[in-house]
Parts: sequence; C-alpha cells; structure tokens
Amino acid sequence: MKKYSYLFALALLMAGCGDKNPNTGADDNGPVELGDVKRGVTAGSQEDLETRAGNTIHFEFDKYALTPEATKILRKEAAWLKLFPKTNVIIEGHCDDRGTRKYNQALGERRANAAKRYLIVQGIPAARISTVSYGKDRPIALGDSEGAHAKNRRAVTIVVK
Repeated sequence: MKKYSYLFALALLMAGCGDKNPNTGADDNGPVELGDVKRGVTAGSQEDLETRAGNTIHFEFDKYALTPEATKILRKEAAWLKLFPKTNVIIEGHCDDRGTRKYNQALGERRANAAKRYLIVQGIPAARISTVSYGKDRPIALGDSEGAHAKNRRAVTIVVK
C-alpha cells in the first residue's frame, strides 16, 4: 500500500508541473520555441518579434481563413507577447491589387481580425491588440504575377510602444 501512495504522490507532483513555461509562452497546444534574443537586438522590440517569432502571415486569394503556416507563426507571436505582457500590437490587414478599393478594405479588415482572434484564443488580451486595414494601398511587391499577389495578401503585426 505504501508503494501505491508514493506513486500517487509522484503522479500529483507531475500533474502540477503542467503550467506554462515562462520562457517559451507554451500553451495547451504544446511548446513553442522562440530561441534567444539576437545579439544587438533589444528584447521586446519590433526586430525581436520579427527574428524570434515572425510578424507576417499570408493568405490565399480572396480568403481570410488562417493557413497552417499562419497559425504556426501566430502561435509564436502569442508566445512572444506572453513574454512581454506590457507590449501592445497593431495587426495590419493587406490585399493584392485585384478587386475594388472598398472590397479590399473589407477583406484586409477580416484578415487582421482573423489574426487578432487567433491571438486572443492563445491567451493574449484583446485590449493589447488593435487592427487596421490598408486594403490594396500598401503593396510590398509590385507587378501582376501570382508571386507578387501572394506577397501582398498578408497580415503584419507591428509592435506599439
């Protein structure tokens, strides 16, 4: 009987070790590895977010559903934001140049909000996240190729100080 008491106590101890890791911001979906702060980069800065987690996700044509690659990046962003609880962000929604200005403005807003909702589900308070849509007004790639269009269909997370 004493043997089972020890096993039970050990099981309880192990169960108590399931808290979030403060160094990675891991959540119920498993650990998220961010790596160390890059030399010469200020921890908690925009550059730190970009190098340790990524700050840009991409979307399929005329869609705002998050892709598996986007959720991978957003999980890292959430882990990073958990390390810097006083840091706020703005998520910018962008589109390629096809479609009307009004349509792309609305699509960019849906893309930014999809990213915001995912971060909230990951435990980031909604009050820390703002959104803005630039529609097709701020392309990062010019041209009429699918490659250029794909680069412009994005949401970008910007650190606010």
